[in-house]
Amino acid sequence: MSSQSVIEAARALQPLISEHRRAGELRARLVPEVVAAAGKAGLFRLFAPRETGGLEVAPSEAFLATAEIAAADPAVSWYMVNSIPACMAAAVIPETERRALFAEPDRNFGFSAVALATAKPAPGGFRLSGSWPVVTGCEDARWCALMARVVDESGPRLVNGRPEVRLFLVPTEQLDIAQTWQHAAAMRGTGSNQVTVSDLFVPEALATIPGSTPCIDRPLFRHSPMVLTLPIFAAVAVGVLQGAIQAATHEIKSKVSSVTGRALKDQTETQIAIADATAALRAIRAGCVETYAAVWRAVSAGEPVTSELKAELYASSFYAGDVAREMISTLYVKGSRAAFMQGHALERCLSNIHAIIAAIDARRGFHHSAGAVLLGAEPVEIGF
Repeated sequence: MSSQSVIEAARALQPLISEHRRAGELRARLVPEVVAAAGKAGLFRLFAPRETGGLEVAPSEAFLATAEIAAADPAVSWYMVNSIPACMAAAVIPETERRALFAEPDRNFGFSAVALATAKPAPGGFRLSGSWPVVTGCEDARWCALMARVVDESGPRLVNGRPEVRLFLVPTEQLDIAQTWQHAAAMRGTGSNQVTVSDLFVPEALATIPGSTPCIDRPLFRHSPMVLTLPIFAAVAVGVLQGAIQAATHEIKSKVSSVTGRALKDQTETQIAIADATAALRAIRAGCVETYAAVWRAVSAGEPVTSELKAELYASSFYAGDVAREMISTLYVKGSRAAFMQGHALERCLSNIHAIIAAIDARRGFHHSAGAVLLGAEPVEIGF
């Protein structure tokens, strides 16, 4: 499948995803038809090695495909972006373990970057214990990628003065899943339940160190995963804005204000809100894709990605999320009263965009560091 066909495949899935979106929200988990269709289209292995059946597409193409899916239902795109860490980890593990990881190549992967659990060294691997409060798509996944801190008898193991954190690849059948997502108010279709393990043995080969030397030496896996994966989350925000504009436009065209008696589409403030949101969508999407493509050109050519180029990419990504949140909030206010009802398209866009930005905010230090670098200072975020 070519990169262009990935975007086309995403667009082709929009009607199916939109049809089942509400059902997924009500059951707090995507419906099987949607998961199967997205998996068959390769959307859960955009960054997986070709040896596993992965598509290994350019990051800017993955960005656009993710945004198209998010416009129909951000829960599906959240499955996509949360599958990326395991896909990229596949490039650093041995072939036997890689084959096991992708024995069913169309399946999504669960993921949590919350490193509250601990891993104690043991002969041939680690003993993993702890909980991860939010693991997207864990019930549909065969494997989950879970971050944890390495601790030994003397306490947390340090590497270069910082706690050692690894990404552990664990079969889902070995996890205890608690149904905690039924009460979620946003991103309900993600099925982001809590998972727990107690003294689970994980082989050394499946206890990966992000950024370590890959077994598969190609550009996508050669660089630090952070610079290629963090910005993809902005694509979800871009897609939600796209969906909000579509929903607001459809509604405004047919509604009459109960206060003024005028058609909403004829009111100046409403017209400006639609115009501004549409312009903002084009701007933030183009800015993200432009900087993403520039980073990918450098990585593909084996050139270093300068701090200035990283700063432009991170700044574009966080700005995109913030602008999307602002524009969706305005569309919600300028729309009809129907948007105040639970399950309305704009109501879902509003709650979902705030949940998405809350998740992205965990990495807000990269945004601050981008500004510092562009001002000629050193980044404050370790790992920038």
